[in-house]
Amino acid sequence: MRLGFGFLGDVVVTRDGQELKVGHARQQCVLAVLAVEAGRPVSLDQLTDRVWGDDPPAKPRDALHGYLYRLRQVLGDDVILRKSGGYALVADDVDLHRFSKLISAGQHAEALQLWRGEPFTGLQSPWLDSVRDRLLQEKHVAETECAEVALKEGRHGEVLPALLTRAADHPLDERVAGQLMLALHRSGRSAEALESFERLRRTLSNELGTDPSALLRDLHHRILTEAEPPHAGPSRVLQPNESAPRALKRRHAVVFAVAGVAVVALIAVLVNQGAPTTPSSAPTGKYAARLKAGDLCVTEGRDRQTHDGPPIAVQGACSSEPPKTLIEPIGGDNDRIWWDHPANGLGCLSAMGGSVREGARLEPWDKCRDDMAFQQFRFERVGQDRYRLRPLHTDLCVGVQEPLAPGAEVVLEQCTGGADQEFTVERL
Repeated sequence: MRLGFGFLGDVVVTRDGQELKVGHARQQCVLAVLAVEAGRPVSLDQLTDRVWGDDPPAKPRDALHGYLYRLRQVLGDDVILRKSGGYALVADDVDLHRFSKLISAGQHAEALQLWRGEPFTGLQSPWLDSVRDRLLQEKHVAETECAEVALKEGRHGEVLPALLTRAADHPLDERVAGQLMLALHRSGRSAEALESFERLRRTLSNELGTDPSALLRDLHHRILTEAEPPHAGPSRVLQPNESAPRALKRRHAVVFAVAGVAVVALIAVLVNQGAPTTPSSAPTGKYAARLKAGDLCVTEGRDRQTHDGPPIAVQGACSSEPPKTLIEPIGGDNDRIWWDHPANGLGCLSAMGGSVREGARLEPWDKCRDDMAFQQFRFERVGQDRYRLRPLHTDLCVGVQEPLAPGAEVVLEQCTGGADQEFTVERL
């Protein structure tokens, strides 16, 4: 007997190829939560929060017991196990995890074949929405990687229709814009390639008050001056960051998450002092610092309510030694932040889910590239050794959710000029 679980589209569960009925939407939400955490127990409190969010029924445990009973009747008691820590789904064939494994192995085309539609179609909860957003971002990155391969192989005509659609869906994604420009140019539509650049330039200027990246401007110049042959190899604007580190042992490294942002502030201070000693375990040209808000440091933690999920940036005591946090200038006023963690290696600070939006928390990613704006930061001095931190291409600020206390989460929020958005830097 072989069970298969599909969540990259409608919820579909099969036994030996035959589809099983797993109940209504709320019961499917319970199954989806267990599937995301397949093999790990999920407590009833966690299930309540992830299935209903802030609007649970009067007796959520009774409802959950009913859903779990019916799911175990359909799937078997040996598939949904009752453990001391809660309930765990025992399953080897879950498309969510197959997708992640294929992505980690660099098999992007195979990973995309698993998709049948929007993840968890028809299911709604704040927690599932956040998982869905993260999956969609990973799908977008995989599609971009596949387009890269196609352009390298000269299949520009094959990917052009999809690139036209994706550029319209992601009007601020400069990597997709560069791929579209190159595909149009190589298809004999250079005028349209130049028009697409102008459209992106206007969009960036009007919405974000910024200009296209230097790499994209270089591609535009080469097409304009015919220095980019129509059938040459791919432009460097399309290449992943060549200095990207080895993959982390897990997607989210345990890091001193926002501390790296403030290292940018050290650059101006160090100009007249000489460069600091580069940590021996890190690449050259990167500098270390610690970030403080009040008497507390920014460090690694978990969701304040559920106490689980991926590592995120929170406030905590400064007594514990954080991983080394490093800054790498990448052109203009933009900087990428790296962390050197003793157990998980190198990673870079990113807005959660790849979305620079109000309320987004900060987390480490193991994929770091020049074309990902949500991984680039700048700083603004607001006083003696105090700085306001901003992610690139946004008017939002990095701040600490009040009250300022251990466990308070570091998020992106509207700039207010408040003390919760001011950070001091201590050089390590």
